[in-house]
Amino acid sequence: MSRSAAGVPGVPGVPGVPRATGAHGVPDVTDATEVQGATGVIDTTGVIDTTGVTNNTTVKAQQVAYHDWESGHYDHKWSISFDQRCIDYAYGRFRKAVPDGRRFDRALEVGCGTGFFLLNLAQAGVVGAAHCTDISKGMVDTCVANGARLGIDVDGRVADAESLPYDDGSFDLVVGHAVVHHLPDLPAAFAELCRVLEPGGRLVIAGEPTRTGDRIATQVKRAARIGVKLLAAAAGSERILADPTAGLHNDERHTAALEAEVDLHSFDPPDLEALANSAGFTDVRTVTEELTANWFGWATRTVEAMVRPGVLPDGYPWFAYHTWQRLFAFDEVVAQRLVPKGVFYNCILTATAPG
Repeated sequence: MSRSAAGVPGVPGVPGVPRATGAHGVPDVTDATEVQGATGVIDTTGVIDTTGVTNNTTVKAQQVAYHDWESGHYDHKWSISFDQRCIDYAYGRFRKAVPDGRRFDRALEVGCGTGFFLLNLAQAGVVGAAHCTDISKGMVDTCVANGARLGIDVDGRVADAESLPYDDGSFDLVVGHAVVHHLPDLPAAFAELCRVLEPGGRLVIAGEPTRTGDRIATQVKRAARIGVKLLAAAAGSERILADPTAGLHNDERHTAALEAEVDLHSFDPPDLEALANSAGFTDVRTVTEELTANWFGWATRTVEAMVRPGVLPDGYPWFAYHTWQRLFAFDEVVAQRLVPKGVFYNCILTATAPG
């Protein structure tokens, strides 16, 4: 459920939802049924040895295996780039949490992935010294490399969010983007986020799925799949449907299937607020965003994942991006006034370390 914003140079993706196929054409998993339909029953044989380990340890091993594998094509899949479009998108999420958009001297991103949030915030002038951690070495290496290409020196460490390798009060800003829903022990992780912040330091977590928004998105994706299958039945499957596992070795198929296992939580906004409050944070607040924009985004990405190259017209990516922009504006101006907070898809949490 990671979310951010053009894998293909010059062609924008829809921010907030994935491009729907990775570099190898692997579809984004929306539920166990889809995994079984695309790659067979989920099987991690040969990928993870789960003998004699606790459930949390198994979950973490799955996170490492999946995200190490994804690190090589994650930016394309999730439409991540480091141009002005994505700088604006990341900074926009940050400004909802920190309205004055002020600069912080020492920033840490937990669960950094390839660096979408941290590096784009650095380019926006929000971040001074940049540090990142992820449980996946592949992701940390990619984040550091992306930073080097941008002229940003990033101190990257492979680390568990429940045991961060920093002294108390090391940072004045801790950020995360689409990370909390991957963490098995949320109270332990939030306690660590609080510990490594200096007194008065700021926490900003963005891109977390709300429980209701995620349920609606699941139905949108299912409806889109039905629509594509009906088209294929009418026009011929061989002309319409892509092979989602073409080019993958058997072990890669096992690892790709772990996508159904690594998303552990969705949240009502008060859930995230309660976690922060319990960890000792003050000034805890959540905001939500993306309603119709998210519905459109997931529908269009589901279609893209299912159809063969060339079925959609060349201009479709631009049409999709501009449509998403208009729907996002509608959500901000109109839907925010009419629709309950918990129905929107993306939740942003901000809080202050005590002291």
